[in-house]
Amino acid sequence: MPNLNVVQLLGKVTWEPKLRELKNGNKVAELGLGISENFKNEQGEWSHRMHFVDVVLWNEQARFAVDQLHKGDGVLVQGALQFDQWESKDGGKRSKLRVKGQRVQPVMLPPSKAQSA
Repeated sequence: MPNLNVVQLLGKVTWEPKLRELKNGNKVAELGLGISENFKNEQGEWSHRMHFVDVVLWNEQARFAVDQLHKGDGVLVQGALQFDQWESKDGGKRSKLRVKGQRVQPVMLPPSKAQSA
């Protein structure tokens, strides 16, 4: 059975992208993405919630994100889900699902209702 792991997210950068260079020379950047959702609740009233996703970018896309994207900017992220597991300093097992961004593109997004009020 074929597998498909494709993600496209449109949202706003929630913190300044951070760049690191690894010992092998590869560059990696991380950024937070906030995605707004409007929906009708059980009472039939419009409600709003935010989803927050961590995105990891490599090499050229990492450099682009650090140079061009800033907190509050609209961005389209295309990539794949990535499940990371590690052991914490206290010996506990940790895991995180995030997006491995393969392409990021700045976009203009309308202001949220909270900003325009």
